[in-house]
Amino acid sequence: MSRFKSVGLIINPAAGRGFAANAAIARRALAALHPNTVHTGRGQAGADALDMSNGKSVAYRVPADASRLQTLELARQLAIQALDAVLVVGGDGTLADVAVVFAGVKNAPPLIGIGAGSTNAGALITCPGSQADRLVPEDLNLVGMTGLLASIGDTAIGVGFNDCVLGFTVVATIDGRLRDASVLEKLSGHNVAGEPRTIGLPSTSVSTRNSRGQVTLATGEAVGTVIVGLAERGFIAKAITGGVCLASFAGLPAGCLVADQPLARVELSSMQTLALPPIHSSYVSFDEDDQILVTGVRDGTALCVDGTPLQLLKRDDIVSFQVRRDTVRALKL
Repeated sequence: MSRFKSVGLIINPAAGRGFAANAAIARRALAALHPNTVHTGRGQAGADALDMSNGKSVAYRVPADASRLQTLELARQLAIQALDAVLVVGGDGTLADVAVVFAGVKNAPPLIGIGAGSTNAGALITCPGSQADRLVPEDLNLVGMTGLLASIGDTAIGVGFNDCVLGFTVVATIDGRLRDASVLEKLSGHNVAGEPRTIGLPSTSVSTRNSRGQVTLATGEAVGTVIVGLAERGFIAKAITGGVCLASFAGLPAGCLVADQPLARVELSSMQTLALPPIHSSYVSFDEDDQILVTGVRDGTALCVDGTPLQLLKRDDIVSFQVRRDTVRALKL
């Protein structure tokens, strides 16, 4: 008897090498899991990859065009179904979109992430697409994932399982090499080189808030970038990593770093890096009882989650970050 009687399927047809390659990945993964029934979206969201004539598949109505809205709508419908797992074929951004929906649904199905993007570093990736046929059900273990919930105002925008960054560029592959890519262009689906710049204005403020009160971390031009990330055991005994080293020793899950220069960039040469002025930064560790608040950033700054820009910010936006254990459940090899 199959461990996975009923499985959901979400395909990002725009990820990696496109729909045909991702559909083939999905079919190999489903053949390994061998479910009785597959629940998916119409068209290239999933149904076009399957034989829908055998009565073993259910297709839900979703927006026709490949987009983040398509992924989010299908995720909303699958999150409330009694499924043994939901298979997601896409990149880190696709997994993050599904995760923010599942994080808001009690007892949502566990996720199986199949990496089909150009780069896949997210913690929700169960295996790369090239290994989709190795998803032996007996080798999959259920894991509760600690995540970073990013919100604008009262609306949850995304969940990160590596880091959340406020900036004007993200790292992306352009013409076969890593480049600093414009967040504005990437939001439109294009990887175009961009220039990293600081997000701070005289009005900018970063603070931490909990039951004991609110403490300012940095203000004004000292806020060049904001990085909120998860602490990991690898930081232990590496004191050069600063406060995150202490967080790892203490078992705290996350930290917030504010630096006066953009740090998520890859196109500086060694000589340019050596010529940089000293980088001044502030850091605070935080737990589930704490909230990181960012206000007054430069217009056009992007909220980026696990390397994917999700929304451009305006000066009057209030951005908040929280860490949550067991944000979603994932099946890991």
